[in-house]
Amino acid sequence: MKQVKLGLKENWKQFTLLVIINAFVGGKFGLERSILPQIAEIEFAIRAILTGIIADAFGIELSILTIGGLTVFSAFVILLRMKNF
Repeated sequence: MKQVKLGLKENWKQFTLLVIINAFVGGKFGLERSILPQIAEIEFAIRAILTGIIADAFGIELSILTIGGLTVFSAFVILLRMKNF
């Protein structure tokens, strides 16, 4: 069995990816909450319901993948809406 290496120096690629993903997700939710708050509340409820349904039916992996895809899609929708303002 391969020994696991711990620490930031050994895992800097994964850490960088995590930081980038968190920045985009945080920015997306921040824009969503400040620009389109009514749509954000409805979208959050829809994502929560879909997560439960998909997780029960197909497993948590597909649920995470689907909700992640919806989040990316909604980020593009918000980006397009912002250009119209």
